Amino acid sequence: MRQITSRIVSAFLNGERLKIDNTITQGGVIWLWDNMIAERRGNGLWITNAGWPSATTKERLNGLPEVWIVQKKGQWYLNGHAWDGEWVRVADFMGSVRPETEPVFDLTSTWVADGGYSQPNYAVWHSNNLSTLEPVEAGLRELGVPFRRHESDTQGIWRPNYFVVVRPEDFNRVLTNINQ
Repeated sequence: MRQITSRIVSAFLNGERLKIDNTITQGGVIWLWDNMIAERRGNGLWITNAGWPSATTKERLNGLPEVWIVQKKGQWYLNGHAWDGEWVRVADFMGSVRPETEPVFDLTSTWVADGGYSQPNYAVWHSNNLSTLEPVEAGLRELGVPFRRHESDTQGIWRPNYFVVVRPEDFNRVLTNINQ
């Protein structure tokens, strides 16, 4: 979260006035570029993108408690529910849990007997040439599978060793798709 957002949201939650660059809070509301984007009402927190589905608007709103906005193919989702950006009470869009910001990758290594080197347990591809990983990574993007490039600390003549590692829960599905 950007420092501007953190400070504005803190002032908003504490009922204080604060202006930083293009964002203002008067305690009960937040304004971004003269557009009200958040308001505390008697029945809870209300938000809107005020017709501006910008990265800055999304970032400011995501600083608020119980607000998690993501964008997929141009569509905004509030707490896992499709949202058009119009005024809504946040409490009406609850039910999804904010995901981890970074997928968890297990980079634990095991010795591979036939290969004679150590590799991450959930590596789905290995190469000594970095450019050969690109087609594999493109395929994973198409599948919507998070991945991470990893360079092992393996010693010896076959260095460097590059791996594409996926999350443990995606491992079997990815191997099935790669081997087809």
